[in-house]
Amino acid sequence: MASFGDLKPNIYYLVQVDTDSDIELISVILQTKETVLLRSFLPQAEDFFKYLDEPIFKLVEEVDEATAQQLETLYPAATEEEYYEEGEE
Repeated sequence: MASFGDLKPNIYYLVQVDTDSDIELISVILQTKETVLLRSFLPQAEDFFKYLDEPIFKLVEEVDEATAQQLETLYPAATEEEYYEEGEE
């Protein structure tokens, strides 16, 4: 089983973090001695930390930058107004 420590920076991955989660497009932003900072692009953009030894339920596949960009174009970009509205709730 793959772990978050197996993921390399500047590479895009399709992963399913656990049995209840959707498949996400992620990449490693930063790696420390114990953790990785990941950016999830789809279906929603957010950054989150995981431990290096924490298992990934399913590493679906590694995708190149062109494929990642194609996937991103399928989702509408959030506008500044949407960010503002979410912050007020």
